[in-house]
Amino acid sequence: MLRSKSTLLLLLLVFFVAGSAGAASDNLWQTDFAAAKAQAVKEKKFLLLDFTGSDWCGWCTKLKKEVFNQELFKKEASKDFVLVELDFPKKSKLEEKLAQQNKALSQEYGITGFPAIILVDADGGEFARTGYQPGGPQAYLDSLQGFIKDFQQFLDLKKDALKLSGVEKAKKLDQAITLLVQNGSQRDYDKLADEIIALDKSGKAGLRPKYELPRKLNAIEAQLDKDKDYDKAVVELDKLAPTAVSVPSLLQQVYLFQAGVLIKGKGDKKRGLEKLELAQKAAPETKTGQQLVKFIARMKQEPKPGAKPGPNVTVVDPQK
Repeated sequence: MLRSKSTLLLLLLVFFVAGSAGAASDNLWQTDFAAAKAQAVKEKKFLLLDFTGSDWCGWCTKLKKEVFNQELFKKEASKDFVLVELDFPKKSKLEEKLAQQNKALSQEYGITGFPAIILVDADGGEFARTGYQPGGPQAYLDSLQGFIKDFQQFLDLKKDALKLSGVEKAKKLDQAITLLVQNGSQRDYDKLADEIIALDKSGKAGLRPKYELPRKLNAIEAQLDKDKDYDKAVVELDKLAPTAVSVPSLLQQVYLFQAGVLIKGKGDKKRGLEKLELAQKAAPETKTGQQLVKFIARMKQEPKPGAKPGPNVTVVDPQK
C-alpha cells in the first residue's frame, strides 16, 4: 500500500511539474520591463514592447488576435525578441507598481496612441516603431525582420563613419539616420544631426540645411503658437526660404507653411496662392508637389455670380 501511495505521489509530482513547464513556455509575454531587459541581455535578443489597451482598444485586440496569438508568431518572434506587454486597461485595474512602470515607459517612449509597438535593443534604445499591420503573422514577422536588418545596417554605417571625416563622414551618418527615421525611430537623431551640421559647415553637400531647416521651421511654428504674430512668421519664412534652395523638398515645406499662415492666419488668399504655386514648383516630383496641382486649381476657381459663398478655404498638407 505504501508503495502504491509513493507511486501515485510521484506521478502527481511529474504531472504537476510538466504542466507547470508547459504553462510557462506558453506565457511568452512579460510585464516586468527590468526583468525583460535582463533576459534580453542574457539571451542576446531585442525587446518588442506592446503598448496596448487590452480591454478597450479595438485595434489592439485585432492585432493580438490576428498576429500575437497565432502559433507561427509565438514560435518565430521569440527567437529574436523578448516580448513585453505594457497594458493600459480601463475596465480593470493594474497593481500600482505595474501601472507606474507602464506610465513612465509611455512617457519615455512618447506614446500617443495604441497599439504602439516599439522595438528596442537590450539597453532599451529604440530602433523602430510600428502598430497594427494587416496580413497576419508572416507579414508581421517579415516586417520585424526588416526592422532588425535596417538597425544592424544603421550600426554598421555608424561604425564606418568613425573611419571618415568631414563631408564624407556626414554623408555616412546621414545614411544611418535615414534608415531609422523611415522606421519611425528618432534614436540618436539630435546627436547625429548636430554632428552632421558641424561636418557640413558650408552646406554645399546639402546636409546642413537638411537637418538645420526643420529645426528652424519648428521654432517659427512654436513662436507663432505663442504670439499669433502672422506678419512676423511670414517675414521669418521669407528669410528662411533662400537657405532651403539646395533641398527642394524642404523649400516646398517652407512655402507650404507660409501659404497656410497667409490664408488661414491673415485671410490673404492671393498671396497664399502665390506661395502654394512656389511650393509646387520647388519640388514638382514629390507626392505633395503632384497633389498641389489639383489643390491650387480648386482654390483658383471663382464662385459663379449670384452663388452662395462657399466654405472658408483651409490649407492643409496635401500629403495628409
